[in-house]
Amino acid sequence: MKTLRRHSISGVAKQRSRHDDRPGISPVDIAEHNSRTTLRLLRRRGALTRQELSKELGLTEPAITGIVRRLALAGLVTESKRLTTAHYTAAEFGLRGEARYSLGARIGKHDGEIVLMDLSGQIVGQQTVATPDDVIAALGDLRRRAGQGQLVGYGIATSPDAFINRQQMETALAEKGEALFFLDDTEAAIEAERALGIGEPEGGIVMILTDGAVRAGLLIGGRVFRGIHGRAGQIGEMRSGIDGASLNDVATLPSLEASSVDKDGWVATAARHLHEAVLAISGFIAPGAILIGGSLPSDVLDAVVARMSQERDDKIRDLVIAPWIQQIRRATFPWAGVALGAALRPLEAMALPDSRA
Repeated sequence: MKTLRRHSISGVAKQRSRHDDRPGISPVDIAEHNSRTTLRLLRRRGALTRQELSKELGLTEPAITGIVRRLALAGLVTESKRLTTAHYTAAEFGLRGEARYSLGARIGKHDGEIVLMDLSGQIVGQQTVATPDDVIAALGDLRRRAGQGQLVGYGIATSPDAFINRQQMETALAEKGEALFFLDDTEAAIEAERALGIGEPEGGIVMILTDGAVRAGLLIGGRVFRGIHGRAGQIGEMRSGIDGASLNDVATLPSLEASSVDKDGWVATAARHLHEAVLAISGFIAPGAILIGGSLPSDVLDAVVARMSQERDDKIRDLVIAPWIQQIRRATFPWAGVALGAALRPLEAMALPDSRA
């Protein structure tokens, strides 16, 4: 019986012109994929040895040697010694946080947040904003903190009713020279979970955010699903329950503030309607994780998650389909994840040097 061999690309790949439009994946593409995957793993797990990288990535140790050598030459990875229980040292590889920086912005209806993130995923600067002028000033201030030539780009995550629009951002940042990425806030929250939170479970992730409106994002097959018009996940107008109320009517921050004298009643109503939406989503795609976040107060969010879990358990007694629906969980970064995910996007896309140049 033949033993299956693992194939991988290491060392310096054969160059392929960026203007080469032939179909297929080149050795350069594979090498860059392996390098990005390695950076992502080191950001999530911290410093790892060759053996650990080999096990996690499914590549041979010689392949890992080639990858970390390339990353070290680019100034992205450092090597140090780890003392093991067997009293010998093993080389481990970690990210040089100061090698690259990116800026991430969460822009909502009334306020926003700008963060400066280093290559390791650490936040080294942060400012809150409330007007378009605040946004531009904060981006400029944090850009200067990153240092000359170290900033790889901007990630801008917006809610549907953001107080500054894409054209304004593009105009303000047009002369800066760095890459500019736009994404929905649900997509950014998912990005943060993949990189710094729960990872990427089999079956994908559904992320529900609630603040002034309720919306959802879906990661499936490693990609965020946006729909034919790019508006997938706008679930706030879904009507459910005996009262036929929409999610925006009963499961948002304004509705909570209007029901402050009966918080328990609000939690029960919001959880019931949110769980109806979860049932509708899960019945078709059976995601690996269902997360809820947003700007609700922490204790209220916890209460909603607990009540949604109770709703699920109640459904198990009544519906055959319910047992395979995932338990609803609180997002790792209920609200901060939007800015984190926005900052991660430029690092994912631009941290590596262009090997096709």
